[in-house]
Amino acid sequence: MTHSRPLRQPGLARPFISLSLLFGVLASLSACAPHETKAPPLPTVYVTPVRNDLGEDVRILSGSVQPRIETHVSFRTGGKVTARLVDTGQQVRAGQPLARLDAGDYQLATEAAAEQLRAAQVDATQAASDAARFKRLLADGSVGAADQERQQARADAAAARLVQAERQLDLQRNRAGYAVLAAPFDGVVTGVQVEVGQMVAEGQPVISLAKPAELEVVVDLSETLAAAARDQLSQARIAGLPGPVKLHLRELAASASATARTFRARYAIESPPASLRMGITADVQLARKGVTASAELPSGALLTTHQQPTVWVVNDKTGALTRQPVALLSQSTDRVRVTGLSDGLLVVSAGAQKLDAGMKVQTAMRPGSL
Repeated sequence: MTHSRPLRQPGLARPFISLSLLFGVLASLSACAPHETKAPPLPTVYVTPVRNDLGEDVRILSGSVQPRIETHVSFRTGGKVTARLVDTGQQVRAGQPLARLDAGDYQLATEAAAEQLRAAQVDATQAASDAARFKRLLADGSVGAADQERQQARADAAAARLVQAERQLDLQRNRAGYAVLAAPFDGVVTGVQVEVGQMVAEGQPVISLAKPAELEVVVDLSETLAAAARDQLSQARIAGLPGPVKLHLRELAASASATARTFRARYAIESPPASLRMGITADVQLARKGVTASAELPSGALLTTHQQPTVWVVNDKTGALTRQPVALLSQSTDRVRVTGLSDGLLVVSAGAQKLDAGMKVQTAMRPGSL
């Protein structure tokens, strides 16, 4: 049997070919067309509005608790240390031995002075006896007046040498006693600068002794702070105490130190607690009422990379940044007080070091700044 093939009608395949070409052209055109890119979002920064007022000018300085009375005791003679009888932190009583020197030479000198005293006593006794005899002989004319006067002068000289020998013996005994270093008062040993076998000179400090019952806060002040130290209210937060303690300026150095150019200030503690200990850290807060309008800002707003401190001011409409110079009045751990800003300005208060003048930002109010 013969099968007949269906006849293909002309023109039926062309529409499918044309659609395929059309889709290909459209795909290639869409691939060549530029894509619209979205602009990256502006970085968000915390800002704080400026509010000027006559707030307190506060400075916080690092100090320490130190004894009011502390002395560096030393031997009143030189020699070799044979014993150190105390350690750092030890409580001592007045008159208690702290260290000893080798006193062998001083003992020999004392014995020699005692022998000289005995010899002077013999000479003085003999001279006095001769003077008394010459006086009797002068009465009966056996000797002349000149001989009697010379003998009396010898007796007076021998008596003076006897007194000198007595003083010399006392001096040598004292020097032998100086070989023992005793505590001048009740206190605690705060430092030891000598060891057994060490040679020390007369007057060389060897042991530090302090009175722990009288403690105060010591801090170094700059020239500006020292000039107004007596007009400032002062308190301190001391490590280990739950709250601040009030201070009263007791002593201010008359001249600045040669190295740091600071003035040493010593503050008495009002009602010092019994748990207060020497050497612990004290953060001293000095405050006084401001005389000019100023604004308090978070410390992260201040830039100190330039010669004059600056802050970033943000235009809230355009997001543009402007570097604004300011004058720093006071600074604490987390706050600064500055002048040179108008009320209402928005200041970047976090991450200011990462910004640049060409950037634009969007703002968010720092929590707690409203």
